[in-house]
Amino acid sequence: MKDKFSSVAPIYVFSLIIGIFGAAQILNAGSMADNVPDFLPAPKLFTYLTGTALVLAAIAFIIDRYAKLAGYLLCILLLLIVFTVDLPGIVSAETVEAKSIFTTNALKDGALAMAAFIIGNLSKH
Repeated sequence: MKDKFSSVAPIYVFSLIIGIFGAAQILNAGSMADNVPDFLPAPKLFTYLTGTALVLAAIAFIIDRYAKLAGYLLCILLLLIVFTVDLPGIVSAETVEAKSIFTTNALKDGALAMAAFIIGNLSKH
């Protein structure tokens, strides 16, 4: 019992956090769309899509259905955010504070991507 709980509880916490990120993105799509790279059309649509992807990944992890696929796809999505939003933000930031925010986001998104990859590896489904 202890081993089962100690391996499942972190996945549930991660899922809750990812689900909250996704819901916040959907609920604040107007302001979040400003972070979508310029080369993508319809920034608000992409904001809704990524928010929905986060929520669906959280659900997949919690019910352990398609969790392996969800983990790998979430890892790819988060790494795409690192390389298309966070790193360009670091390069183009004009203030130390802005550079710091983009750097923190790059590190956070990278860590979340690796956690999603691990969950994908651990999942049987």
